[in-house]
Amino acid sequence: MKTADVKNYYDNFLNHLKYDHVRENPRHAKIKQDLSKIIKKGMNVLDIGCGIGITTKYIAELGATVKGIDISEKLIEYAKANSAHSNATYAVKDMTVLDNDKKTYDVISLVDVAEHIPRDKILYFVQNINWRSHENTVIYLNIPDARLQTFLKQHYPNKLQIVDEAYYIHEIIGWFSHFGFEAISIDNYGVDFPLQYISFIFVKVGILNRSYGKYYGRG
Repeated sequence: MKTADVKNYYDNFLNHLKYDHVRENPRHAKIKQDLSKIIKKGMNVLDIGCGIGITTKYIAELGATVKGIDISEKLIEYAKANSAHSNATYAVKDMTVLDNDKKTYDVISLVDVAEHIPRDKILYFVQNINWRSHENTVIYLNIPDARLQTFLKQHYPNKLQIVDEAYYIHEIIGWFSHFGFEAISIDNYGVDFPLQYISFIFVKVGILNRSYGKYYGRG
């Protein structure tokens, strides 16, 4: 799959996404609830695959400084015009291409993006995320359940986007553990039916070790 084809697809996906600005569905509410437990005022946040900026703006409203990035120029243009906030900035970026940007963030948000990364590029994608993390970075990942994705591929492929992978829990945990992250929360939930989506919270192993040490070293 060529990058230009993916960009063109999401440029033309704008009309579909516009509806999400006027009708917040239950999944948006769930994601916002998750983010509200992670995001603190004054944090620096990177929102990858921000689309039209729904989550980016919400993160900004929580008091964090947030940068929303997406591969589609048209989605970013729309986000700048319709999801503007004094705490938010937007930029066009392809996170599957390795680069030398080493700015780090307190939280990295990945909502509806990992499943749209081709398998041959997923480790580059996670490597870029790792480069933008520091020892206390928290990663929030929300993704469709692989069982749903597999069912759709088999029976309703027209319901899927141009790239729509079925990534299983063990695969996702493996990507991040390779770079020193551990999952501290895995929440499998449904909006319309069971086993629809999964949300993960990852932290660096050092955070866990320090928290264990503080607890068991008190006495």
